Amino acid sequence: MDIEQIRGLVISFFAVDSIWSVALRGGIWFAIALVIVISTDVANPSSTGSLKRNLGFFLLFIAMSGGLIYLLFGFTAVPTASAAGVEGY
Repeated sequence: MDIEQIRGLVISFFAVDSIWSVALRGGIWFAIALVIVISTDVANPSSTGSLKRNLGFFLLFIAMSGGLIYLLFGFTAVPTASAAGVEGY
């Protein structure tokens, strides 16, 4: 692979209208969700925590899942003059 092919591959991972961008954001989303699940796992589920702790974990889950869903689906492609084929810009 030469430098132009590598550059094209990297650009395809960060271009908003590329399927690889969705795949990259999905991988990031999965990694962050996996870290959250592992960090909030309780070794002894029979021991009950306080309501404040459970509510805190619930609010953390809601905030993080909302942010992760925005990260995965919140981008829209904005048409540019070069993408539309307009000359002179």
